This record gives sequence, C-alpha cells and structure tokens, in this order.
Amino acid sequence: MYSYNSTHKVVIAIIVVIWAIYNFSLRNDDGLYYTNGQIKRSGITSNSKNDGLWIWYFEDGSVQMKGNFLVGERTGIWETFDQNGNLVSKSTYRNNRLNGLFIEYNSKGEITEQHTYKNDTLVKK
Repeated sequence: MYSYNSTHKVVIAIIVVIWAIYNFSLRNDDGLYYTNGQIKRSGITSNSKNDGLWIWYFEDGSVQMKGNFLVGERTGIWETFDQNGNLVSKSTYRNNRLNGLFIEYNSKGEITEQHTYKNDTLVKK
C-alpha cells in the first residue's frame, strides 16, 4: 500500500519562513533614501496611515511635492515643484479628491492653466 510522506513540505515551509524573516529583518526602508543618502520623503503616520505634512524630495534634496494628510487622505493645498524650486502646480484636496482649484504655473511663476474640480471631476476649465 502507498504511504505519503509530507516531511518535504514541512522542510520547505520552514525554509520559506526563515528566508522571509531574514529578508524582512534586513529591510531598512530601502525605498526611503536615494543611493546618495538623500531622503525621498518625510512625514509621520498614525495607525499606519499618513497624517500631517508630507514632503517628497528630488535626489538633490530640493522639494518635489508637499501636502497634508488627514488619517491617510489628502487634504488642503498640495504643491509640486521643479528641480529649480519653481512652483509647477497647486491643487486643493478634500476627502482625498480634487476639490477646488488646480493651477499650473510656468517657470516664471505665471499661471498657464487653471481648472476647477469637484470630487475629482473637472467642472470648469
């Protein structure tokens, strides 16, 4: 009569668990820093959700984007910048959706486009 031995499954499962523990213990937020050591983003979390002011950076350390979260959802004014520090766009969020003005700027700081959104839907161009 045939006898099934599942010892190899147990051994494989133990190896996978050890590998996972080893790899996850070595993680130090690899995605948090550029190779030159410059931080990519900064902000705090509360209950594993982004909360308060968050800032994203270019590799040279200049600000790329900044905005606020409220319990994991975008809220208030969000701004994006080019690598020279020029404002590229400004948008307004409420409940994690575009609500209000979305403004685009050229490198001289002049408004090039302006749109109004309500719940992520364009209502006025």
